[in-house]
Amino acid sequence: MYGRTSEPAAPVSIVVSYKLSPRAEARLLEIEESTAAKFGDYQADAYIAGFESTFELIATFPGIGRSADELCHGYRRYRYQSHHIFYTQESDYVLIRAIMHTAQDLRPDLFE
Repeated sequence: MYGRTSEPAAPVSIVVSYKLSPRAEARLLEIEESTAAKFGDYQADAYIAGFESTFELIATFPGIGRSADELCHGYRRYRYQSHHIFYTQESDYVLIRAIMHTAQDLRPDLFE
């Protein structure tokens, strides 16, 4: 058979990493508290778990987001439900730099 082997392939180990800036970490905490107050702890936990899964997705595929150079050079953004996640790809990890609501007026001065 062409292109097939009878031996199982060795597992591929991909190490992906992300870090949150202090700004992003503070915003995530605000989102968690606000969501808990409006919708309860269960929904807040689920929403934050979704953010964490999205951070892992971004770390695995850093090119997945759109360029946000019009706001801040080198930034990319990816939408998760009602929020934009702004990040940069560093040498060995993805840095989550900011999290902003989609209804927020996005301006370059917000990224200074």
